[in-house]
Amino acid sequence: MCAFAARAQVRIRTTMQTPEQLAQEGGNLSTAQARELEQQVEKNPHDLDARNKLLGYYFYQWMQAGEEAARAARRRHVLWLIENYPDSPLIALYETSIDPKGHSLADPEGYDQARAALLKKTEEQRTNARIFGNAAKFLQLNDRVTAEQLLLVAQQLEPGNGEWAWRLGFLYGIGVLGVDALAFNGQPASVDPLEQDGPFAAKAKKELETSKNPMLLAVAGNVIARYGTILAPSERDRVGYLTRAEQLYARAQALDPKNPSWTQMLQQTRAWRAQMQSSEDPDGPKRGK
Repeated sequence: MCAFAARAQVRIRTTMQTPEQLAQEGGNLSTAQARELEQQVEKNPHDLDARNKLLGYYFYQWMQAGEEAARAARRRHVLWLIENYPDSPLIALYETSIDPKGHSLADPEGYDQARAALLKKTEEQRTNARIFGNAAKFLQLNDRVTAEQLLLVAQQLEPGNGEWAWRLGFLYGIGVLGVDALAFNGQPASVDPLEQDGPFAAKAKKELETSKNPMLLAVAGNVIARYGTILAPSERDRVGYLTRAEQLYARAQALDPKNPSWTQMLQQTRAWRAQMQSSEDPDGPKRGK
């Protein structure tokens, strides 16, 4: 089947649901339903909706599928997507990620294969920013240096696309915090203390000190404020993260004063910090009073 015909077939089979919705729907499949979808994909490999649901099934219900079977199936679907649709939004899904360590579904061999396949695609299609972005998303928790390089290329290819500044801000934010795992709900699951003091964290801080991109600064500030307050071991540390976020919001506001979002984020964070500080002050108002 020619590539054009295959893609036309995908368009016919694609529903109005988002990739995220389909993956989450897959998490509710029964074993029998998943088996039927596997047969469906075997008959028509380019049925991306079915493949998307299967990725969700193996990600959310790996215990039912069997640990080794789920790991092998996920690897097979991810590698097929990279080979055939490297610019697909499906590759950027959390359900498509493969981690080399850290949990029972980790797949070091699959991670290495997927990483190599994605980087090969960036070499083969050097003008496709979406492929660079997908590769960066795949690597952002385990190879931040390469992820940054990929995002910078995507930004050069599409300088008017704010997504790449957004993604760089997110990368720098998790880099500063040392986040090395995200939970199903997108919240930080763990941090690596060594990463917090490592070379990428230092580079991220430097980039945030010198960047002139308000989107990048604001996104990094948002990550540091939200994730930092979740991860901080004490109220004082939380205040410190909020103070750092304020500084980033203030610079975004100065660079782009006509954007009301930066002002709103700055005001909210200042109020949040003030509330935390007052709760620590023995002579000030107490929380809940």
